Amino acid sequence: MTELSLILPCFNEADRLPATLATYLAHLPVDPGAVEVLVVDDGSTDATADIAQAIAARDTRVRVLRSQPNHGKGFAVRTGMLAAAGNLLVFTDADGAYGPADLERVVLALAEAPVAIGMRRPDSGTPLARQVASRAFNQALHLLSDLPFTDTQCGLKAFRREAAHQLFGRAKVNGFAFDVELLLLARRLGLPVAEIPVRAQARFGSRVRVLADGRRMLGEVWSVRRDLEADHRCQRRAYA
Repeated sequence: MTELSLILPCFNEADRLPATLATYLAHLPVDPGAVEVLVVDDGSTDATADIAQAIAARDTRVRVLRSQPNHGKGFAVRTGMLAAAGNLLVFTDADGAYGPADLERVVLALAEAPVAIGMRRPDSGTPLARQVASRAFNQALHLLSDLPFTDTQCGLKAFRREAAHQLFGRAKVNGFAFDVELLLLARRLGLPVAEIPVRAQARFGSRVRVLADGRRMLGEVWSVRRDLEADHRCQRRAYA
């Protein structure tokens, strides 16, 4: 079985994907049996899929999965995770915000916990206005989800294979709130989660609109928590 699967969810990443793939492929083992890189094109309307297919034709470590229409990042990550062949599975952003060294850190942490998530340092190069908005959003998210983690939304997360299938086999959220859903599910299933400091490089052209997407995410988180709690109550009554 493949040791490591790296999943890159993509939506209109034609400009940034080639550099990201080049960086990771230069760092990863050259043996295709040791590693695979899954590019999940989630309904892109630019040349993302064609570029990914061209790179896959030159490098057997790369696989391309496509879905139409666009469903959302959660859907793309879930698709890649459930299709991956690796013992260890990682997803990260296609814009290259996290480098190979950070990838190594979260993968190494899987020796101690079945789930490892990146925790962005405060000096991660994000513009000040976005940092302020993100901090306010994270505080609201923390209160709403009741999760103990510093940074639920970091775009670098790793899983042992069994944990990935337990979580992504149950996950339903297609949008950006999927990260919180995963961590709520991990808590429900008793899966320990390690937080690993990483440094995110600032990238222009982010798909996340802090205010508009933030409001929608908070609504999704509330729905996820409500549904999980209702399901838990039903299970308790069934076994009572």
